[in-house]
Amino acid sequence: MKKLYILFILSAFSASLKAQTTWGPPFPLTDSLTDNVNATLSIVPGEMFQSDTVYMLWERNPDPASTGIYARNLKTMAGAFMVAAQYGAHFRHPRVFARGTGDTLFYFSYETDMNGHWDIYYSAFLKNEVAVGPFPFIQSSQNERSLNFGNQQSFSWEKEGSIYARTSTADTVKIASDSCLNPVQSDESYVAYEMVLGSDTGVFYSKYNSSTHLWSVPFPADIYGSNTHPTFGNDSYSQINDSYLFWQHKNGPNWVIKGFDITDLQYLSFNNFAGYNNMSPSFCYVEMITGDHTAPLFHYSTFASDVTGNMEIYVNNIWGDTVYSNISEYSGIDRHPQLFNNLHLFGWGLDNQLFDIWESYRGGHWQLWGTTRDILSGEKTLEGAKSCILKVSPNPFSDKTRITCSMPQSGSVTFDIYDLSGKNINTLKGFEDNAGNLSVNWDANDAAGNRVPAGIYICAVRAGQTILHAKIMRH
Repeated sequence: MKKLYILFILSAFSASLKAQTTWGPPFPLTDSLTDNVNATLSIVPGEMFQSDTVYMLWERNPDPASTGIYARNLKTMAGAFMVAAQYGAHFRHPRVFARGTGDTLFYFSYETDMNGHWDIYYSAFLKNEVAVGPFPFIQSSQNERSLNFGNQQSFSWEKEGSIYARTSTADTVKIASDSCLNPVQSDESYVAYEMVLGSDTGVFYSKYNSSTHLWSVPFPADIYGSNTHPTFGNDSYSQINDSYLFWQHKNGPNWVIKGFDITDLQYLSFNNFAGYNNMSPSFCYVEMITGDHTAPLFHYSTFASDVTGNMEIYVNNIWGDTVYSNISEYSGIDRHPQLFNNLHLFGWGLDNQLFDIWESYRGGHWQLWGTTRDILSGEKTLEGAKSCILKVSPNPFSDKTRITCSMPQSGSVTFDIYDLSGKNINTLKGFEDNAGNLSVNWDANDAAGNRVPAGIYICAVRAGQTILHAKIMRH
């Protein structure tokens, strides 16, 4: 009976994928007043019969001198909040690399120049949506960038033009040099990267031998023209090990997307818009989890193309589907789409969403926009921001400021004040004013009654599952 039930679900699943082609309308995921780029997702699995929680992490410029890592809960669509930052320093390239236990939801890494050169650090993201860190991950006297994970014990990065890798069974080793950059990793077996070859840029890869614990010499996937943006896809803690490598290639007037099967050593057929620029490929699997077994069902692809005269975002089912859906619907500049999924059948959680998130240049700033679809029904599953408003006045302030918020739900509300290192300075209890808003006065004191120094602070307002954040400056 169980086998028949699984076959029935698979048949309905396959039919629904063929029948539905629509995505929900795009909407903004970040503010329009700062630059927001380089998004990634963390899927936190729900319990049985409960939905997953999805967090988006990305880079944001809170002020001209700094770049921080911010997060947003896409399940509640509460406001953005800072998880790693320091005034005058830059925190970039966030990557989630491990699920947590106990009070920790997940761990994420990033590169930062807070010590005068680029090092790689990590933080723990807790259930109360506070990030603990930063903790050193990879440090040296040289610049280290672009950390990517095959799993939580296998990762690779770039240091001064060389590619390094470390696995659970082998020490750190240099696997490629000679002007290399932008490594990407697929499980513990493959690392791909760009290599500058005179006037050309090639895409190469190295393979790990689990028997000898040695890495191969670099193998070329393409060495002619310009080859950039290699990717193995995004799989949100996928259990599938895949050897399909894709990248963007230019050896003529336009960019095209190319693919290579590293296992079978053959190039893949990929449909591009002929005669136009096709850039920034991203891929993910639609998986089915049945108990302890995970199997791929379909591959989805997304990329940016100027087929309409504007750089817009397109998506399709990669194998045999030549119909591309324009999901950005914006006559401007859209770039760097990222596909993620959290389809879980017969396992923990009942979510089945595809997420596509991209960068959109609007109003003089890069914003993050996105849309979703339900893999089974084709319906839009992610809603826009809730009607929550948080105001701070005066801001900047010297002696006292009032923090006021309006939220759609009632209940207990707390106002937590943090410094830029993530340390909790004070927790204040709000009161309801005559207009029905919840407010609190902060006199620039910490929990012990001591005056805090001048600087930037973060106020986190919590009411149930809704969390709002505001930046407060004391001069």
